[in-house]
Amino acid sequence: MDKQFMDQLSSSIFWDVDQRSIDPETNATFLIIRVMERGTSQEVRTTWSYYGAARIKDTLLNAPYLSPKTIAFFANQFGLKREAFRAHKRANHWTQQ
Repeated sequence: MDKQFMDQLSSSIFWDVDQRSIDPETNATFLIIRVMERGTSQEVRTTWSYYGAARIKDTLLNAPYLSPKTIAFFANQFGLKREAFRAHKRANHWTQQ
């Protein structure tokens, strides 16, 4: 586990789990989604630097749930349409029934 990376993330992001039990590689999807949804701008930059743009993009595109705000921000960041995100499709599916 990369303790230096994890030490840069606030425990308030992981209010419901033991932060010491999170492995940045094993739990990468969980960690990326959680930081992109709830982290500060500095924590987002730190996570971006650790994982790289390609891994962040792939994780967010395939995330089962993201807030509309997070989808809008990263759609803009990556130059994509909101519809490219799996979470956007799921949200629209639930609201259209």
